Amino acid sequence: GGYGGGGGGYGGGGGGHGYTNDDIARVPADIAARVESIMTERFNAKMRRDFDTADRLRDDLKAMGVIVFDKEKTWKLGSGGGGGGGARRSSPAVLWRL
Repeated sequence: GGYGGGGGGYGGGGGGHGYTNDDIARVPADIAARVESIMTERFNAKMRRDFDTADRLRDDLKAMGVIVFDKEKTWKLGSGGGGGGGARRSSPAVLWRL
């Protein structure tokens, strides 16, 4: 089980998944590490052609406020993303609550 080894390189090139984040300096290290772990797990699911799992992990990332751009192989913290509703808040603390 577990997420395997790898870790480390979330400062640009991204672990084993190849996705990058140009704003990584603004992302707290613990959040970035968690996103990188999920991104790697999602990448591995896609390589196994387990698209249900990959889609679920992408939804988990979205719920965390992470937007994944598959064509560009990038990710970023969004400004609230989809659902609308609620007060207009753009506080990073809200986006990074896990």
